[in-house]
Order: sequence, then structure tokens, then C-alpha cells
Amino acid sequence: MAFKLGNFNIDEILYGVAQNFKDELMYTLDQLSAATIEISAEPTEITDKNGNVVRTIYKSKTGTFNATNAFLHPAIMNAASGSEIITATAEDMAEMPKVEIVAAGGSVKLVNPVEGTIRVIGLYGNGANGKVLTQSTDADYEAGSFGLAEDVLTVPAAGEDMPVQYLVKYQRSIDGLVLMNTADKFPSTTRMTFYCSYVDPCSDNLKPCYVYLPSFMADPSVTISLDSETQEMDFNGTLQVDYCSGNKLLYAIYFPNEEIVTTGVLEG
Repeated sequence: MAFKLGNFNIDEILYGVAQNFKDELMYTLDQLSAATIEISAEPTEITDKNGNVVRTIYKSKTGTFNATNAFLHPAIMNAASGSEIITATAEDMAEMPKVEIVAAGGSVKLVNPVEGTIRVIGLYGNGANGKVLTQSTDADYEAGSFGLAEDVLTVPAAGEDMPVQYLVKYQRSIDGLVLMNTADKFPSTTRMTFYCSYVDPCSDNLKPCYVYLPSFMADPSVTISLDSETQEMDFNGTLQVDYCSGNKLLYAIYFPNEEIVTTGVLEG
């Protein structure tokens, strides 16, 4: 019997997979929810002399994809910014800021500091700021200085009407990731495939379906939450016409005749 698809219910998006137009993998997403595809069409109405609509002709379609990601995700942030994620290594480090809080009279070892970037300010117990200190060989609050020798920074000792701790900020070279959003860069077009699960109401078995967007551009408008109560962020974009396909495809949904199975290690 041939595979027939009737009523069905999309369970969830399991993965989103982004590729460039060379079909190289760019990134994956596994926390997408509340996803929708919306297609709109622009009508042209043909009317008679009295304004009665004789015929409606549709000449163009536009589409959007909207979803919510449960967490902050570097790939989404960079897809919206149009920039590449910079991966700094021990052999090719990137310059990043460093902030440390040092108790009065204490010291801290600076790691790979960039010359001329060290800034120190006193902090009182009630949150008020003390003096901004400048670099010297000795830590002296009255003189307004912190000590620095062989990358070891020393702050003034505690005393009456003096800060109880100091904030130290400097730039340093380190490995890690850098995410940037610059005003003159915008998202590039990608091919998006969403691996979803669905269920037939007459069966309890989860089956896979694939939603394919051959020409998808992420929306450069993005909100990044810095609140611990919610780290959700929108993943929105525009469905563009895939002119290279010959059929001007906006999206395709594939329903293979198979069930979702959990793969494991093959036993020898």
C-alpha cells in the first residue's frame, strides 16, 4: 500500500540546519519552538465600470519564518549580524576585556595585558566610587596610584575613609569566541532545513518530516536578553525566491515513509 498522508500534527523541530550555497554546513539549532511559516500574496483586482470585482489575479508571493529559540545562541546572533564568529586559539589569540575585583591591600597577576589599557578605580562598601588610580611602582591611595611590576598589580591597603576594594579593568590576549555586530554588515542568504517530528492521529509512532527553505535570510533586527529569567531570543527571517532552482521555490516539506528511530553504536 502506498504511503498516504492525512491529518497530522507537528510535534517539534528537532534540529535546524543552515548551509551556504556551496552546501557547506554553517551551524545547527536544537532549541527552536513556536515556529511558523507565513506566505502572503499581493492581489491585483480587475473590476468592471461599476467597481465590481470580476477577477482577482495574484502576481507575487512573500514569505516569512518566525520561531523562538529557548537560549541565547551564537549562531543566531551572528546570523542576524551578518558577521562571522571569530574563534581565537592559543596560537591566534583575540583581544578581550578583563574585569577583576581586588580587595584593598591585595594584588592580582595580569595575564597577557595589552599595554596602556589598565584602569583601576576604588570601590566603597556602599557602592560609591573612589579615586581613579594611575600606574606607578607603588600603591598609594593619597598619591592616586596603583603598583605594577612584572604584570603583578597591587592596590592600596585599607584605611579610614578609603575604598574597601578596587575594580581593575584591562584588555588582554586570550583564546575564546568573539561575536560582533557592526552597522555596515547584514545577513547573508542561507539554505535552511528543519528536521521535525510529527504524528498521525491514527498512530502513536513519531515520523520525520523536513521543512526546506532554499533561500532564507535572517532578520537583522534582534533582541538579546541579558536577564537570567529568560534567555529566549527570536529567530526570524524572510523566505526568498530560489531562482536557481528553476521552479522559484519558496519552501518544500518532505514526508518520507519512515519512523524516527534512535541510533546507537553498532555492535561488531
